[in-house]
Amino acid sequence: MSAICTRATLILLLATLTRAHVAPWAKGMYCLNGTSGTENRNTNDAVQPLYRMQKSQWWMHHSNGCDQFPPSPGDFLEVPAGGSFTVEMANNRGQTTLSYNGQYTSEWPDGKQHPEDFHIDTCITVPNIHTQNHTNAAGSAFAISYESELSRVTAENLVVFSVLPNSPWKRLASFSVPSALPACPQGGCICVWGWVPNGCGYVITVTF
Repeated sequence: MSAICTRATLILLLATLTRAHVAPWAKGMYCLNGTSGTENRNTNDAVQPLYRMQKSQWWMHHSNGCDQFPPSPGDFLEVPAGGSFTVEMANNRGQTTLSYNGQYTSEWPDGKQHPEDFHIDTCITVPNIHTQNHTNAAGSAFAISYESELSRVTAENLVVFSVLPNSPWKRLASFSVPSALPACPQGGCICVWGWVPNGCGYVITVTF
């Protein structure tokens, strides 16, 4: 049994506005091709920071129109009950296998090489993963809403079903799925990814 999700990225807090950030990439996501109306294999629209905004702006990345660009028909993120699924954490689509046959990818979100024990005394900004090291990476989560229309997804009908500690970190990130996860309706579910850095970022206050 699988839950089939279209995915919208929801990043509740990020740091500086001048550097690239990170989001999970996979077929079936909103804004995969950017917001220009044509395919942009190097887009980072889904990664743009959501900072000092009203809920109407940051909810489902409405601020730059990502919520207006759904996945192509038939493209879904497969979420197998009792199994796992993998996404690519990256600064933009060009640094994933979804663009340029993956030639600009590496083990890391920015497509560059970094030492295995990568850490610094302040905050890692290249790639901008809002942590000093792997141990301090706060973790990220996927939530699911059993709605097929993005406009019907609310904070009240989203439920976290998978958490990945010490993420984001490297490009490939696998999330486990509970075996009791019910199947989605025929039109699919909406899944949302969230990430709250533990330091190395600014908190925004959200009122529902």
